[in-house]
Amino acid sequence: MRPGPNAEERLSALMEGWAEAGDRRGAFTQCYLVMTKRVHDAVDDGAFNDGAWVTRLLERFADYYFEAVDAHGAPEPQHPCPEVWRSAFDACADPSCHVLQVLMLGINAHINHDLALALVDVLDDWDTLDETARSARHEDHERVNEIIEATTDEVQREVVDRWSPAARTLDVLLWRLDEWTFGALAESWRSRVWTDAMDLLALPPGSRREASAHLGTRASTVATVILLGRHPGHRAEGYPSGVAHAPMPEPAPDGMRISLPE
Repeated sequence: MRPGPNAEERLSALMEGWAEAGDRRGAFTQCYLVMTKRVHDAVDDGAFNDGAWVTRLLERFADYYFEAVDAHGAPEPQHPCPEVWRSAFDACADPSCHVLQVLMLGINAHINHDLALALVDVLDDWDTLDETARSARHEDHERVNEIIEATTDEVQREVVDRWSPAARTLDVLLWRLDEWTFGALAESWRSRVWTDAMDLLALPPGSRREASAHLGTRASTVATVILLGRHPGHRAEGYPSGVAHAPMPEPAPDGMRISLPE
């Protein structure tokens, strides 16, 4: 059963409106729409232990994206747009940023900043679950990773071809995708995010806000790495193609392990 209000419909409307305007914010939105559809299809097919929980997670996860979109476009937003999202949106208007960077900036912001927060929101019953139920939730999270990895080719074909037809041979610029692919990065980041969510859940509720701020710090560090590769062909010694060194974020508070995603 599709969630309501229908996140797919709003993603589609945003994507088409931005495509018509030539606004590259639509590139990540299309990527997100494709992957969301595939996870929804898997829910409909009974691929998860708890499809209702996965649907709830998808809804809450999408809320964080829509909140960032609304805040970025509002003169006086109710809540400020997270800095990592502001950077991602601003890069869409920068002609020196390739569409691959635009995609990766959005993926980084949504996974490394938003996902752990969404998980904490929908794992509000964690303390009441036995080990079997907890394992089932983790298995469902990992199943989403598998779906994202399987969707990589479709994303590359449909999204990159639409927004940058000249990049069909994707390894000629920025990152060679056999070294650092959308799927591999998303899977690695999502796996790490589960640990982040567990760390947040282990803290007293009153301490989570401060600790979760480090998610934004880390995601912004990753965004800096992505942006430093904006010139095609640039390669920093010891890093994948187009990736240069960026400063590490400040240490996280006690009880919260946050490190730079690989």
